[in-house]
Amino acid sequence: MTHGLAGLLMADLALRAYESRERMPAATGLRRTAVALGISAAEFPDADLLYSGGVLGIGKLGYLLHHRGHTHTVLFAVVIALALWALVLLIRKEARKPAERGLLLALALAGTLSHILLDFTNSYGVHPFWPLDNRWFYGDAIFIVEPWLWIVAIPPLLFGKRSAFGRIVLSLALAGILAAAWYVEQVGTDVALVLTIGAALWTVMMWRLQTAQRLSMAVGAWLLVETFGFVSSSTTRAHLVRATTDARFIDAVINSAPGNALCQNVLVIELNGDKYDVTSGVVAPWPTVRSAMSCAGGEAEIAQSRLPQRGLGDGLQPSPRVSNDTIVWLRRWRGARSELQQLAATRCEVAAALEFMRAPVWELSENGAVRLSDLRYGFGGNGFADMSFDSASNTCPPYVPGWIPPRADVIDGD
Repeated sequence: MTHGLAGLLMADLALRAYESRERMPAATGLRRTAVALGISAAEFPDADLLYSGGVLGIGKLGYLLHHRGHTHTVLFAVVIALALWALVLLIRKEARKPAERGLLLALALAGTLSHILLDFTNSYGVHPFWPLDNRWFYGDAIFIVEPWLWIVAIPPLLFGKRSAFGRIVLSLALAGILAAAWYVEQVGTDVALVLTIGAALWTVMMWRLQTAQRLSMAVGAWLLVETFGFVSSSTTRAHLVRATTDARFIDAVINSAPGNALCQNVLVIELNGDKYDVTSGVVAPWPTVRSAMSCAGGEAEIAQSRLPQRGLGDGLQPSPRVSNDTIVWLRRWRGARSELQQLAATRCEVAAALEFMRAPVWELSENGAVRLSDLRYGFGGNGFADMSFDSASNTCPPYVPGWIPPRADVIDGD
């Protein structure tokens, strides 16, 4: 939905620029074409969902390695934008005036590239510079379904030149994200209230403005949300680096609380000799505004979140670090770095899975079976990133793309 809103917003911006330059309203056919192209281009990189997964015959690895894979690269974005543009010109022959061709080409390129930029902003990551650079890049700044982006985008779009169907869809989307804030239990009541009041005030403001003003403010507000997310993430990372001087800081997975960048959920990855640690916590980037204790839900919730949890290896144990108003330390998973290095060097399936896993945790049984997961997506059970490889299985899976493992800094030595 966020990608679609971005594509629709870019279509309205492109049409407004066209009308301003040509000094005439865009024809209905051009308007419909631009809207369809903007949304399609912004969504198209997720076409990898058609082949990632079970289609490749390698189980979960197919999804983990190929979603946000080759289709989420600058090279693919440019190629598919040109293909979509050519298809539009082929279908809509009347859109061959230089001004219209330029508008649609710019919109196609902006749409596909916007998808990669938006996916970069969260902690899942992308590798946009393949085939020149196979590393993952993580923004760690914006929650994957950030309600503020919906709130700032929908009202300006709602009052644009929309069909009745379009207005209904946008209205339902706005109502849906606010209902989720109240009932899905991802945010506190205070944040849900701020989101609701903010949506109401923003909607009234957009209703009173002219089209150009609405679009300008929508873009400005969208960029403001993104910028604040990055500033909050950067401040959080600085707090974590200063607080972990007793070990070698490797990485921090940072997830903003939905609708509330004043609270950040983190996984800190460290090395201490041969000890490999992944520690969860909650960080308040600006504790004088809102403390980490408040972000974590208070003492009772913190105590519950620190309880040991069985699972891979010795499970999650309470972190030995002392919490404060800036960082509440929750639980730690600990394993032997040398064991992970050995698994990566001798087990093809493990090496393939490690091309995706940013916070790997594992368990090696006496009979040689391996259980492996990524702590970003839960712990144990049969979750999104949980995998099991039996002792007899060391067949190298096909269609492994060759991404540089996120934890190459751990498995490849110093």
